[in-house]
Amino acid sequence: MKLSLRVLTLLLIAGLLCCFGVLAPQQHSGSGEIHDITAFREARMKLPEMEETSCPVAVEELPVWDSQKEVFAAGEQYVPRTQKPLQEYRLVQSRELDLDGDGKPEEYTLRDGKITVSADSRTIWQSPDEWWVDYFFPGDTNNDGNLELNLLVWKEGSFGHLKPFWVEEDNPAVKNHLFIFKLERGTFRPVWQSSNLDRPNYRAVLMDLNRDGENELVVVEGSYSDPGEKKVTLWKWNGWGFSLIL
Repeated sequence: MKLSLRVLTLLLIAGLLCCFGVLAPQQHSGSGEIHDITAFREARMKLPEMEETSCPVAVEELPVWDSQKEVFAAGEQYVPRTQKPLQEYRLVQSRELDLDGDGKPEEYTLRDGKITVSADSRTIWQSPDEWWVDYFFPGDTNNDGNLELNLLVWKEGSFGHLKPFWVEEDNPAVKNHLFIFKLERGTFRPVWQSSNLDRPNYRAVLMDLNRDGENELVVVEGSYSDPGEKKVTLWKWNGWGFSLIL
């Protein structure tokens, strides 16, 4: 694939790094963590809105596939990024997607931290009030041949009611998560839901970078303690979760 086509493809993925708001500067515990999703939401609501299609973009380097060594390495591949600090905005997204493959697209709208999905002029799903959704992106995340709805979510607690049996106490902090859903027969069902991520995911996109027929997950990660920190990482679905590639 020519570089110019790769750049064009990535630029069409509007808002990959646009308009992300980092941790709210209120309701911190002594450890610096936020334990109140209501205060988190109130702080986010004070940020100005930015439409995904209005985000200014530039380019920066991404890992590239070395076909001779069959590994990913640093190289000349590009990804959009915002020219403004990520914490200055709250994102507004609106897309038409046909995730159930019935030939009729659903309407997906993200505003004020809540995603709403409509079909045939009726709401078929909304994200829960106890979540703040920063960003959504479609794609075949687990490489099963079907498109999924992928959400970058802030919520209290690492596990909720699905806490593993070996975990004695849930972490009550408001942290970032990656949630994956599939749409079947008009109902969204969870495919995979992460616990607290070690680093918040600012934006993510699915791409087949090495052209092996399976997607890699390209993530722009930040820091819970440093709003200005960010880096690009590469992940692959391993059957039960994601493994870090680079």
